[in-house]
Amino acid sequence: MKAIARTRLLLGAGIVLLAGAAAWYAGGTPPATQTGGKEVAHAAAGILTADVPVAGVERVTLAAGSGQMEIKPAGDDAIHVRLELRQNERRILWVYHWMSGTTARDLAGATLVLDRRDSTLSLRLAYPGGVSHDDVQQKWIVQMPARLTVSASQQAGQLKIQGMQAGVIAQLHYGDLEILDTRGPLQASITAGRLHVISDSAQPGAIRVGSSFGLGILSLNGKYYGPPECHAFWCSIHLVGNTVVQQAGGKDDMDLRATFGLVDLRIGPLGDEQPYRREFAEE
Repeated sequence: MKAIARTRLLLGAGIVLLAGAAAWYAGGTPPATQTGGKEVAHAAAGILTADVPVAGVERVTLAAGSGQMEIKPAGDDAIHVRLELRQNERRILWVYHWMSGTTARDLAGATLVLDRRDSTLSLRLAYPGGVSHDDVQQKWIVQMPARLTVSASQQAGQLKIQGMQAGVIAQLHYGDLEILDTRGPLQASITAGRLHVISDSAQPGAIRVGSSFGLGILSLNGKYYGPPECHAFWCSIHLVGNTVVQQAGGKDDMDLRATFGLVDLRIGPLGDEQPYRREFAEE
């Protein structure tokens, strides 16, 4: 992660501390209820698994709280999900530590719930109490057919989507979002952190890469678009961000945005003297 370290955006001590704290502590699982869906898995020792056929499905939506999510292609026409749930201690001023009994009871009864509407399949975590828990870390590993369009959202942590061929929609509030080796249209955003994309699209269309308080850079078929490369300390203080807009003429539109952080998009090979080469190349 040395390349990231050199281009991490120093947005002011207050912003950094608040974003970091929010990324790992404040995030929780989106509220969920037990109605309107089919339970496909129950928790066993903190692990949920599901194998769901997707004949007739064109789009899959997933929502997660804090932790990690990895989405990658499957070798058959089904979705395979493994979700690990780990309860964290609650703390007050580094003095009082305790495990919530309410959270522990909900974890014991946690389920994966499936909703199917027309050609869209939604998968979510649900607790018996119908509320979220900010003291639970989630680790998702999801495999699905590459032909599906994926829509994924996560509160905080690390979200990685790789190898999908029909388009990606992704949202991460705090952390690192990676979208690699994908085709089709892209729409992705982060509130604070890094958004790193390598697209295999042969038909890129309207492209927008921007950060409100940070850095937005684009490598399109070997040509660089963005501010001049600079790794000096003063260059990393981006109190005002930038936006790169290009029209490549194809059908796959791409819109990548950050409020605070680094956004980089690579389409095609890197140029011989590519600015920010290590950021674009890192996978």
